[in-house]
Amino acid sequence: MFPVFLLLLLSGCAPSTFIVSNGIRAYYFGSESRGAYKMLCESGDLEKVLRDAELPEEIKKDVFEYVCTESRSNKKVISLYTFLTPEEKKSLKRAFVRHNYTINSVPC
Repeated sequence: MFPVFLLLLLSGCAPSTFIVSNGIRAYYFGSESRGAYKMLCESGDLEKVLRDAELPEEIKKDVFEYVCTESRSNKKVISLYTFLTPEEKKSLKRAFVRHNYTINSVPC
C-alpha cells in the first residue's frame, strides 16, 4: 500500500485516470503493471466493464488495446481518458462499480 500512497504523492498535478480496486489490490486505471494486467485483463473483467460502459465502440477498442495487449500504454490510456466527456467518465466508473470494483479507494 505504501507504494500506491507514494505514487499518489509523487503524481502531483500530472494527468491521470482513477484508481480501481477489487478489495485486495488497487491500481491506477491504465497502469502497465503486471498486477493491474492480471486484475483487469487475465480475469476478463475489463471486457465486461467496457461492454457495460456507455462509450463509443472505437474508444472501447482503444482502451482495451492500451490496457490489455502488448500495446499497453499508460500514456495512451491517460490521453483517451482525458478527452472523454464528463458523462463518459462517469459511465466508465459506474461500469467498474457494477462489476464489484471500488473507485478511488485503496484497501488497507
